[in-house]
Amino acid sequence: MSDKKYIVGVDLGGTKLSTVIINKSGEILARANVPTDAQKGPDAVIQKIKDTIHQVMDEVGATVDDLEGIGIGSPGPLDAETGVIKFTPNLPGWINIPLKDKVQEEFNVPIKVDNDANAAAVGEGTFGAGKGVKNFVYITVSTGIGGGAFIEGKLFHGENSNGAELGHTTIDMHGPQCGCGNYGCWEALASGTAFTKFAIDGLKHGRRKSLILDMVNGDLEKIDAKIVFDAARKGDEYALEMVEREAELLGVGISNIINNFNPRRIIIGGGMSNDLDMMYDRIMKEIDKRALKANAEVVEIVRAKLGKDAGVLGAAALILNQ
Repeated sequence: MSDKKYIVGVDLGGTKLSTVIINKSGEILARANVPTDAQKGPDAVIQKIKDTIHQVMDEVGATVDDLEGIGIGSPGPLDAETGVIKFTPNLPGWINIPLKDKVQEEFNVPIKVDNDANAAAVGEGTFGAGKGVKNFVYITVSTGIGGGAFIEGKLFHGENSNGAELGHTTIDMHGPQCGCGNYGCWEALASGTAFTKFAIDGLKHGRRKSLILDMVNGDLEKIDAKIVFDAARKGDEYALEMVEREAELLGVGISNIINNFNPRRIIIGGGMSNDLDMMYDRIMKEIDKRALKANAEVVEIVRAKLGKDAGVLGAAALILNQ
């Protein structure tokens, strides 16, 4: 590692763009959070990325010569070697976009682009709950389900950078259709989006006695995962049923991960991890029932440590760990 002072991390999301500049200890020195405005197309979004990089550099008085590099976490599928975004539903018009090259036109420094879930896994491995662990799997459960796997201390990419698409493992062959086109994906059943949809569907079809309805004044469109969990914490029977179902589905998917990867640790992040305490016992019950005993005996299930900063810190860590 050179004596350059700073690293920039960019977390590109469908609705929000977050950029930070850190030192080599992982301390965030400046940050910029702006709407992605994805509907304006790739060129406008890439210009926003450049603008936020300049913004955080200016805040600490950094020049390009002070940068070790820039790491970018982006929705996929993408090619981590070339930094080309192949296609992503969350960013309209992003088909074979050479993101790395376009950013490098303005900042002549090393640039690494990777899947956003992989970046978050790198963040947890460098600064968070995976630090010092050779074999771990990071799972993010929020709008969708994503993940990244570290095997013998190295991030697993697969043949064309699309390995460990954990949310698209099938856990119910007759389940609902997923955004990927398949039926019964873990994401389609257990993501925060699916959790909320299932809760709303139950209330639409006859389940009328629930604190959830009181909390939203009968407006089903106001229901989100947090409201369901809040109602469950207050003892609402229907909300508790929804939480139990979610924990069971998470436990099934996690059991598959345990059997396939034999990790020392599974780290759960994303918005749904905020209520992991309510689901932990049921998740462990499913693991006890479904995972191979030899694998289950050595694994621990923990909550991610970096919270909302996992993506940007992980993006920066792509450079730190190169």
